[in-house]
Amino acid sequence: MEKLSNIKNDSISVNYFLNSAAYSGLFSLFSVILTGQVSATSSLYVGLALGILSLFSRGSTIFIGNLIERSSTLSLTETGFGFIVFSLLLLQSAMKSFVGFLFLDLALLGLGLSLVNFALRGHILATVKDKKSQATLFSLVTMTANLGSAIGPLASNYIYKSFGQTLFFIVIIGLYVFSALLAPIVLAHHVFIRSEESSKQNTSSIVKTIKDSVKSSGTILAILAVFVGSIMNGQLFAGMALEFYSLSDSPVIRGLFYSIDALSVIALQMPVSKFISRGMTNGHNATSFIIKSLGIYGISFAIFACGVSSYWWICIVSLIVISIAECIYAPLINIALVEVQPDKPLVDILNYRLIIAAIGESVGSFLGGWIVPALRPAGMTPWYWCTLALVGIMPAIAANQIDKHGKRAICHCKRSHMHPQKIFILEKILTNALEHPNSGAAKDKKGRKAVERLPDIKRNDSLSLLPGVLKAVEVTPQFHHRYVVSAITPSVRCKKGMEDNMAYWINFP
Repeated sequence: MEKLSNIKNDSISVNYFLNSAAYSGLFSLFSVILTGQVSATSSLYVGLALGILSLFSRGSTIFIGNLIERSSTLSLTETGFGFIVFSLLLLQSAMKSFVGFLFLDLALLGLGLSLVNFALRGHILATVKDKKSQATLFSLVTMTANLGSAIGPLASNYIYKSFGQTLFFIVIIGLYVFSALLAPIVLAHHVFIRSEESSKQNTSSIVKTIKDSVKSSGTILAILAVFVGSIMNGQLFAGMALEFYSLSDSPVIRGLFYSIDALSVIALQMPVSKFISRGMTNGHNATSFIIKSLGIYGISFAIFACGVSSYWWICIVSLIVISIAECIYAPLINIALVEVQPDKPLVDILNYRLIIAAIGESVGSFLGGWIVPALRPAGMTPWYWCTLALVGIMPAIAANQIDKHGKRAICHCKRSHMHPQKIFILEKILTNALEHPNSGAAKDKKGRKAVERLPDIKRNDSLSLLPGVLKAVEVTPQFHHRYVVSAITPSVRCKKGMEDNMAYWINFP
């Protein structure tokens, strides 16, 4: 019985392969088809249509949580496939009729895509309890999904170029129908994503989570970084797809863009993951890496701007650079939001992440679908990509300068502004306060313990910026979770107290 269960779980990868091939094949050409059908009225409609599709495909499951909890993964999957097939059957008619009907049809398509993706992932989590087996299975389905993403655009571009739009849609619909027929064979029946016991846990309000997040500057920074990264991701199947299509008449080269992106992610994920792991060991957090990925996105768009006129090989170079950014950005979104809100229920944070990504990608799809067709007749699309490059590069440069400024402040403090004996005494006070938060060893002028004014300083935080408290503190992790504060900026002033007990008053600016 266990062997049969393992075969069923491994067979889920077949569904992932078919879904990814159909999805990437459809979306590699969808913005092109939509532009040809709708942009005669207005390119704004193209942007709105792509934005609506991205919004519903990324975030619609958040708002139907009660329905999801009451339905099995198989019924959710079949319902999702039903929505996808039905909307695709109506799509060609919808593009030629009232634009509101098109928007509704795309919303239904997005809901179907979201349901299928959510149900398949949830099925793995619900049926495979062992964490190691989960990781192995997710690695397998990720590999097969990337393989489908590499093959899908090549095949779809060839079919579209050689046989036309109608056969293209027939093939895409056929893949989804076959996946729907395969689902009852592959998926175990009567599997629910959330048990009755777990549904009573982690029930805090997502609205409360959002309200609490705006109270912390660190959380806002993480949210903005994730949001901007989502806008960058939204370009791939919107503005970039339109540019790819115009670069060459060869369906192989058109499809090759997406195949290279998928294969580059497969090849680069492992070395990039090792780089991230090494950086986190040295004290960098997930948000700092996401901001670095924004800079890499920006560099890739700057390269892309140089190739959109006629040099398709330059665009391929930019796609490889984008793959590096994707390998950094995608795995760290959840980690970054959990880091800045560790006291929040994981379910709320994951839903919160979906909302940010859904809004960001829909904004990116909207901008790419609207602005690129509008600028192309005048040959001005490179300006759009240069603007996006600045949006990505500027935060990365700013974050790097802040980091350097903090390190300079520490060095400056060591050399001139503070006597070494005072630095040593403050080290003792703050170390004791961090190790024994209830001892009252360090207090501010009003008698409050200094540790209550400090954020949580964790292991391996080599440089922590503490806004409103200390300008910069360098923390070196020692054995048995002991922390030594090695330097403090002159913004901390001391009054001499009892030398024997190291009891000093600390005035915070």
